[in-house]
Amino acid sequence: MKKDIILTLCLVVLLGGFPYTTARAQETETPAMELFRLGEKSYQKKKYKTAVEYFTPAAEQGNAEAQFRLGECYYFKRGVRRNYKKAAYWCEKAARQGIAGAQYILGACYYDGKGVEKNAAQAAAWFEKAARQGIAGAQKELGSCYVSGTGVAPDDSTALYWFTRAAEQGLAEAQFLLGACYYDGKGTAKDLNKAFFWYRKAAYQNLAEAQYFLGMCYYSGEGVEQDNNQSAYWLNKALENGLDGERATLARDMVRRIERPSSTLR
Repeated sequence: MKKDIILTLCLVVLLGGFPYTTARAQETETPAMELFRLGEKSYQKKKYKTAVEYFTPAAEQGNAEAQFRLGECYYFKRGVRRNYKKAAYWCEKAARQGIAGAQYILGACYYDGKGVEKNAAQAAAWFEKAARQGIAGAQKELGSCYVSGTGVAPDDSTALYWFTRAAEQGLAEAQFLLGACYYDGKGTAKDLNKAFFWYRKAAYQNLAEAQYFLGMCYYSGEGVEQDNNQSAYWLNKALENGLDGERATLARDMVRRIERPSSTLR
């Protein structure tokens, strides 16, 4: 799960960052807000060092958005040296003011023990706050907490709920995990058609594990009409996208067993 949190956080930032919040009222104009806006302009232009110079005084004056951005910069090494302690400090300041992205990062800090003492219950609590504000990555992580019983009591039905919320927002990892729930009948009745549907969604986003399971569905005819060509295609895609371990070995064996040239696939 650690790797997934890092990948999801990085993906959100690459796609343009976190929403600040959906719960905060319009604020009165302040000098700190002006500093934040100047910093945000630099941030969006990837002039991170300049952005940090604006975010820092704004954060110190209590501006929640600046506190979040500053914490984000320390977490992702943007314009400053990476410092998880400072990342957690500033994200907690922003999180307590309702900033959803900060709540997510703070949850990741508590989950991984980065900048704070590792605390599964705190991780789950902050993931939930961010999840309820619509952060897809937090929804997926919270679902995973309910699957494993990390910081919360295990509950497959609640895990299914949060995986669904994240999957509907297009998060590939959540789509894959939701497909697995339907395949295994965890938190819901077993439904191979829905499992195939969600595996396929994630597979088209180049998630290797989803491509592997999609290929296996085609091979066995589970949730879809049996099709060796499609099976080999998706198993090869999974291998191309870094599938490793026992599943990679099995995928290669299955492709050889199908014995179809790649030129005939899909």
